[in-house]
Formats: sequence, C-alpha cells, structure tokens
Amino acid sequence: MSYSEATLEIKKILSNDKLSNVEVYKLLDHELTKLDGNFESIDSNSRQVIVTEIEQMISDYKNWGPYLTSFLLTCTKDQKFLDGIFGYIEKEERIDVLHFIYWQITSFLFTTPKLKTEQNTNRLRRIYRKYFEYFNKQIANEANWIPYEERNQDLVVVVAGQMISMVHSPTQVALDHCRALYNLKKNIYLINTADMPRSIATPYFGVVLSNYVEGYNQTDKLVYEDLSIPFFQCQKEMPNGAQISELIQMILHLKPLFVLSVSGSNVSADLFSNFVPVITLPLAYELPISESTFSILPRKINTVDLNTLEELDRSRESVIESVFTYKYTPPQTKMHREYWGLGEDNFVLAIVGNRLDTELDDSFLTELDDLLKCNDHARIMFIGDLKNYKRITNRYITLDKQSVHVGVQRDLAAVYEVCDAYLNTIRSGGGTSAAIALRQGLPVFTYAFGDVAHTAGEYYHINSFDDVNTFIKKWGDPAFREHEKSAAINRASEIFDSEKVMSEVIETMTKSPHFY
Repeated sequence: MSYSEATLEIKKILSNDKLSNVEVYKLLDHELTKLDGNFESIDSNSRQVIVTEIEQMISDYKNWGPYLTSFLLTCTKDQKFLDGIFGYIEKEERIDVLHFIYWQITSFLFTTPKLKTEQNTNRLRRIYRKYFEYFNKQIANEANWIPYEERNQDLVVVVAGQMISMVHSPTQVALDHCRALYNLKKNIYLINTADMPRSIATPYFGVVLSNYVEGYNQTDKLVYEDLSIPFFQCQKEMPNGAQISELIQMILHLKPLFVLSVSGSNVSADLFSNFVPVITLPLAYELPISESTFSILPRKINTVDLNTLEELDRSRESVIESVFTYKYTPPQTKMHREYWGLGEDNFVLAIVGNRLDTELDDSFLTELDDLLKCNDHARIMFIGDLKNYKRITNRYITLDKQSVHVGVQRDLAAVYEVCDAYLNTIRSGGGTSAAIALRQGLPVFTYAFGDVAHTAGEYYHINSFDDVNTFIKKWGDPAFREHEKSAAINRASEIFDSEKVMSEVIETMTKSPHFY
C-alpha cells in the first residue's frame, strides 16, 4: 500500500458513520501504527504530504483531533503538535482525561529531550496544578492542620506513585529512603498510590500505561533487605475521589511527623499538605512537579528555578537544596571479557539504557562510528534492550566490527568490571546506571544535559566526542588510569549515603517556619 493509499484509508475510516467510536479507534490505531513504523524511511517530501493531509483531517474530524495530533507529535516530534495537545488538555473538563493525557505528555517529554524545555515543563506544571486544584477545592472545608505537638514524632509516611520491583529505579529509591529513615530512628508507613494510568481514558496514539503489581494488594508489609515495612497499596485506579478520601483519613489517623513523597505529580501526597508537612523528592535533577509544602532540589538552585518559583507563586524557602543519592549493590557474579568476545587489550565503553532504540539517534551513532574508526582497540558494549541493534550495525560498519550487545543486565556492577568507561546518550534519565558505574571506578562521559550530567558532575562533561577520543589515547598510561578510577570512586562516595543526606534534609526542613 502506498502512503497516499494509507492516508486515504485513514480518511475512509473516519468518514464511516456506521462504525462505533471503539471500532474507529481500533482501525485507526492499526493503520497509523503501520505508518509510524515506516515514517522515518519515507522521503521528506512525502512525509510532509502525509502531515498536511492528516492536519486537514484534524480540521474535518474534530472529535478525533487529539488522537490524530498525538500521532503527528509521535512521528514528527514537532513543537506545534505538542502545543496542539497542550491546547486540548488545557480546555479539558473531564478529570480522568486530563490526568491521562498529563501522563502521556510527561512520558513523551522524558523520552524527547529536545522538547523538554523550560516553557513546556512549566506549562505541564500549570496543568498539574489544575488537576490538583480540582480535588483540593473539594476538601477545602475539611482541611484541618495537625499541629506539631499532636503529630507522632517517630512516624514518617512515605508515598510512592508506583511500586514494582527492585530492578525498577523509583521503587528502589522509595525503599532505600525507607531504610534511611528507619536508620534515623523513624517508624515508616509506605503507601503506593499507583498514580499513573492503567487504562485508556480517551483515544491517544502510542499510549503509555503503568505497570501494577496486583500481588501487593494481598500484603500489608513489604520486606526490604532485613527491614519489614508496613504497607498499603491503592487498588482503585486514579484519579478516584473515594480512594483519595480513604488515604486522607489514613493520614488523619496516623498523624505522621511529615510525609515524604517520592517522585512528584502525586495528587494524594500533595493533598496531605493540608494536614501535615509534605516534602517531595524528585527522581530527576529538577524541581519536582508538586504542590507539597517543601520540594527537594538535588543540586544548586539556579535562575531558571527561581523564575519557575516566581511564575508558580512558590516561595524560595519551600525548596531544600540537596544531593540525589543512589543504592549500591556490589557485584553478585564474576564476569569475563572473553564471554562477549572482548580482549584484555580492548578499551570497553559501556552505553546503557532502557530506551536505547529511541535514544540512539543518527547523529549520536555517526559520532560513535567515527570515534571507533580512530581507535581500533575500542569496543562499545550496549547494555539494555536494543531491538534495532542489527539494523544499526548494518548501517554503521565500524560499529558492526567493534561493538557487542549484551541485552538487559540485572547485575550492572558485575558487568562494569569488564568495562573501562561509560558513555551517556543524549537523554533525560540514566542517573542510576551512571552512579553504579562511578562506584565501580568507571569515568562517565556525558554532555551537560540530563540526570547523568548531574550524577557525574562537571568534571566528566564533554563538548564533543573529541574529548572521549583524547581520553582513550591517554588510557594506556597506568598513572592516568589509576587517577581517573580514583576520581570516579571519589565522586561516587558523595552520592551513595542516603541516610546522611536524609538527615540533613530533615534538619533543614524542621528549622523552617513552614514546619510547625
């Protein structure tokens, strides 16, 4: 089928008034998924024709505007289509649809760094505030602050938006901070609000739905290492007024000293700030999207942050500067280079990610291929799911000869023992894998963008792959090698002490006039 026939088929589906909305959605999704899969291989002129034709359909079939716009956003990564989605959601009155599309945009911006701008992020913050205020107005008459003297000084409630397993970084962060608080002589109560969408609220292309562990509904405790943590998981899918009311009653009954909200964009945790202090720990190196009493910023505050606070009418005193910490698990097994066909004389550069298929763009791969041409002994180890590995190595001959793909590795620290350094893609996330690399003595090369740039620190920021090339040339010098390994381990020592950092945050928070 030609691309003109494909758009004709899409228009035919839209104009068939004998089909139900569900049938239209299924047929459209089938056709547009095929088109999306081939979009990059279509010449630019034909792509523009397709975009123009679908834009006309948006005008002609307004009920399907958000869905078709989300398709164009997925294919083109064009700001104007993101503006279109923002426009729809800003007018949306159904709270379940607003919540659903909010999370679709959040997911999209996380995987599309070029569009994660200050303007787009702040627009998302305003949409979250609209979502929050919908529920906050409903409990305005119930808001009854629990004074410091009446709160349980030994109890902290930790709220997570998602709990899955120990290979899931947000879960690990939540549990690690439970451990840190326990070590600080606090009793813990952990709540998983399961805040992200688990079902489709409205037609949207390329829907991202949250994983949910049903088995957690049958337990009132989670065991982490040797720590047994009292636990509650919300069963009803958010947003759900009755479920939120149940959680509020829980807080009123427990009367915790404060609530630690892990991640942000958690309306239940933010509503708790009507009753007790709530502090939000982000999972990235930026101000969390939150309406809580306090926000942790895991770096120094800057002008952009101050502008954001002013725009949102939030006080500078509500932000606590800190350090983002990670959980380190030593190698559980012993790895050997020969297992993957690597030699002892190779310089092995690890590239790690959960979304390598989208993060490895042509620009990055071209630079990588050129780097390998200059260093015959260098090898790339791709760690993580990479369905396009064969397609990539068919296009980049040097990568084909000088790279291996080892798939998802649970024991990252062990794999890093056969690597010499870590190279970051241009992305938002990746902080955990980079932190473990540093702890194993690996230099971490990264452009000055995203979580890894903050995790590694300025010492490892590169301007181009020329910096990596220069580094590789020096690697043969034993003194240089030892110095760089020591520098990496020293940096790691600053970001693997959750207990110390949590203690400092609590001390700062409790001195604030907002903590009473």
